[in-house]
Amino acid sequence: MLKITIIETATDRRWIVEGRLVGAWVNELRTTWKRAHRSQDERACIIDLNDVTFIDKSGERLLRAMSEKGAQLMAGGLYVKHVLEQLKKSWMPSAERVRQGSSADRTARTEEQ
Repeated sequence: MLKITIIETATDRRWIVEGRLVGAWVNELRTTWKRAHRSQDERACIIDLNDVTFIDKSGERLLRAMSEKGAQLMAGGLYVKHVLEQLKKSWMPSAERVRQGSSADRTARTEEQ
């Protein structure tokens, strides 16, 4: 089950998502997002995932798409934080990934010496 609560203020729109972001519930969040999210809206869009207990691959793809459209993804739990970190790494531009890898390699070589 998934519960979506949208709280709107003058400065932001906060989406509080609770439960499992899987299967048909992903489509429900996608439909709600498309209906409510307006690109011309200047308010910050915050997706609060603190009470999400599981995210499947389709949920991950949706969160990535929402983030790419400017949504700020928030999570407090270890599991969801880990999923979001993995998503960030997977959509990081390849040049940035190369730079990070190079600096990590240099750090490891320096520590070995």
